[in-house]
Amino acid sequence: MTGPASLLQPLFKRGSLRRRLLLTASLVLFVFLGLMGLVLDQAFQRSTSQGISERLLVHIYGLLAVTEESGGELFLPEALQEPELNHAGSGLAALVLDDMGQELWRSPSAVDLILENSAPIYEGLEVGASRFGVVSPYRSDPVFFKSYRVIWQLGDDQQTSFTYVILQSMNPFQSEIRGFRNNLWTWLTGVAVALLLVQWFVMSWGLSPLQNLADELQAIEDGKTMALSENYPQELEGVTRNLNLLLLHEREQREKYRTTLGDLAHSLKTPLAILKGSTASLTSGAAQEDINAVQETVEEQVSRMDEIVAYQLEQAVLNAGVTIRKSIEISPLVDKLVNAMGKVWQAREPVFEIDVSDAHFFGDERDFMELLGNLVDNACKYGNGRVVIQAANDEITRSLKLVIEDDGPGIDENHRSQVLQRGARLDSRESGQGIGLAVVGEIVRRYGGEIEVTDALSGGTRMTISLPG
Repeated sequence: MTGPASLLQPLFKRGSLRRRLLLTASLVLFVFLGLMGLVLDQAFQRSTSQGISERLLVHIYGLLAVTEESGGELFLPEALQEPELNHAGSGLAALVLDDMGQELWRSPSAVDLILENSAPIYEGLEVGASRFGVVSPYRSDPVFFKSYRVIWQLGDDQQTSFTYVILQSMNPFQSEIRGFRNNLWTWLTGVAVALLLVQWFVMSWGLSPLQNLADELQAIEDGKTMALSENYPQELEGVTRNLNLLLLHEREQREKYRTTLGDLAHSLKTPLAILKGSTASLTSGAAQEDINAVQETVEEQVSRMDEIVAYQLEQAVLNAGVTIRKSIEISPLVDKLVNAMGKVWQAREPVFEIDVSDAHFFGDERDFMELLGNLVDNACKYGNGRVVIQAANDEITRSLKLVIEDDGPGIDENHRSQVLQRGARLDSRESGQGIGLAVVGEIVRRYGGEIEVTDALSGGTRMTISLPG
């Protein structure tokens, strides 16, 4: 049977030692970089999908905030706060389904949307839980969906469950993935080429003692020297020492062993000639400018690779720093969010104690809503019904201090650093993916702020966010 090893054997037999080492190292390098590229690609896709899921959930919270009940029916405004939901073909659409999956409302952007099978969106979805996935509308490309089921009090004693659905086109996601892959494989290819050049230089330098040995043996054969020098690596000391002893013995027994020495020289000539021919390119060596250029190229590309993945990937997602900061009044945003959370967690009857006075947030409104939404959602989820929201600006620096407290069991001091890590969940009994507080931490870091987890006076958790003005 012919295998890869048997196919490479002629190359290894007839090729030089340097070629053999370079080929082996190259195979290992390409396999490693290929696997690393696949891992980074998968990680970036997961990170991007999680980011889309979180953004769609924020849109759902926005719909919940503007939903009103009148006469036993739900009403949503004709013009929605999110501009993309008001225009057909924007790539973002919203639906509201009843407990049987029948459509009750759709956004203006969903005018041409036809769902032949909405079962994957709402079937088996528990109240207060969300679902993220992909669905294929009729005569349309697949789209992302995020569904969220809530219970609504209609009338005096009628409770009905509804499923809020946000759908988003996959085109931006696919474009982002393609762009990431192009950049990733371009950089990995560049790094591979640079590392191959470095390997070639290292192997040329590492095998140079063999070339020196061949040159000295040639000099002995030409009668220009009588013995090999001792300036050889440890691995060749035995060879050079024995050869020198042999040459010394030959000089003492020149006449007696002339024929034997001729035979020995002939037997050494063939393998040494092959070795000399295979390492002939090492005589010139490499210019220092080329060496420095290779080193600079490797350092530059390793540094760039270390950057895009943090993700990114890293997508990422990062986050660039905030360049434009607009003053935003917090009070209406808090009221809107509290209204939405009260509906989401209606079964727990949360009580919100709000003291935000004239506080302002300097940045993007969506960032603040995502930050506060995750904090309040966690407080409602893990607390016993009481949620405190406080915010105030420093009179001089305008920096914002935001405090969220709950009356739940609190977080053990040894575990507080873990709650901000993506995927970390200290209580597996509640639904979720352990992403919310990680998103909070990313937003705070992006704004150059700080986050502190301490104990509340009620025994629950106190989250303190400090953001510069």
